[in-house]
Amino acid sequence: MVPNPIGPECIRVTKVYDWVVLTNRDRNKIQIPEECFAAIEEARHDGNTITATCSEVVGTRSCDFIGATPANIPSVPGAQIVSLAFHVHIRVIFFCNGAPLPGCNFVVPVSFMDEVILCFPEGTEINCNIFDVQCTVVLNQMLGDMVVLDVTMCKDVQVEAEVKLEVEAKFCGPRPVIPIEEDGFVCPTPRFPQQCPTFFPTLNCDCQGSAEFDGVASILVFEDGQGGGTTGNLDFTALVCDQCNLAGSRIQVTYIDTLGPTPTPTPTNPGPDIEQSFTFTANDFAQPTCVTDPATGLVTGLTATGTGVITPAGGVPENATFTLTLTDADPLADAATLLITGATTNVTIALTEGANPGLEVEVGDCDRFPV
Repeated sequence: MVPNPIGPECIRVTKVYDWVVLTNRDRNKIQIPEECFAAIEEARHDGNTITATCSEVVGTRSCDFIGATPANIPSVPGAQIVSLAFHVHIRVIFFCNGAPLPGCNFVVPVSFMDEVILCFPEGTEINCNIFDVQCTVVLNQMLGDMVVLDVTMCKDVQVEAEVKLEVEAKFCGPRPVIPIEEDGFVCPTPRFPQQCPTFFPTLNCDCQGSAEFDGVASILVFEDGQGGGTTGNLDFTALVCDQCNLAGSRIQVTYIDTLGPTPTPTPTNPGPDIEQSFTFTANDFAQPTCVTDPATGLVTGLTATGTGVITPAGGVPENATFTLTLTDADPLADAATLLITGATTNVTIALTEGANPGLEVEVGDCDRFPV
């Protein structure tokens, strides 16, 4: 077998500075040619069935760059609002009882205008194209000699420049579209094209992990300094760097308190029992810290931090920070700990496979550059 090691290579390539996929769907009223409309009216008067189809005319797709203005996104310096025009020609055919009507095969132009936020530094170019067009004739919305076309257009937009790179590489995909803000600001223009590391390409992770538990569990909940140990129904799901993509991370917790006292009142939790139910959803993740077994070199754990929203029972949602620790130690030694710190509510969830049967924890390495 010929060796195929991963190593640095210097290549001349078209570098992608940003990449998004856009979709437009709209209903366009078009005028039916006079000869065709007369044939349709005559066929209907005679009690015939009228149908119609529409389809893209091959070779008519085009995209035009209109212009760009600075975008008001302080966290992403250099971002611009880029205006683009997309065009395609659509062929419309009317049928009478399944047979083409004379004079009812005609072509109409369809266009869409788009504004999209892109990393578009000086020295780069816009490369846009239409990669799919779908069309339907809406016959039940004919207005006199007008008919409605329902057109869907899928577009691919890239910002590119030819560069020389030393690389180790993997396939990447487009990022989500960023909502456009109304106000803009003028950004300093760099001398050479600069990457936008804050939002493209998507950051990869060194490790990934997941945890899941649904059942009865004892946890700690303090609200405004009151509370303590409580037992109830816990639905806990954590996913960190799914497919080694930080954007694929999520944590969702739903806890329903079993009013008791649970456990027996203590000096730190004297009762009467307090409603300690809550929900928590994570909405932002930092890169996780990976834990490696020195004996095997395998990743067996990770710690993830970030922010989210916790909503106490009967309360209002409040911002919170979290720390999640996962340990994958099969057999029967998996563990998951989640610390949530809000303005008025603090939660500690400490689960182990021994004390909480049904807990599932999986942690592993991200093999980003496989041989």
